[in-house]
Amino acid sequence: MTVNHYLESRGIRISTGTIVDATIIHALSSTKNATGKRDPEMHQTKKGNQCYFGLKAHIGVDSKAGVPTDRSSSVGW
Repeated sequence: MTVNHYLESRGIRISTGTIVDATIIHALSSTKNATGKRDPEMHQTKKGNQCYFGLKAHIGVDSKAGVPTDRSSSVGW
């Protein structure tokens, strides 16, 4: 059962909204740089069985117009 079908079966109809997607922005996890430290704003996250180091970029798109409306980033965990 789809989300829209479930909501409509309970008398709720949504005709517009925001679609949100997140993507992982990779960063080097190595400490072999000038300071000898990792970037403190980056973190580790797991997608499926694969681990990544970096941050997540979130993008909101208007579902009718298909135009990006919001953007943000968060730590990758």
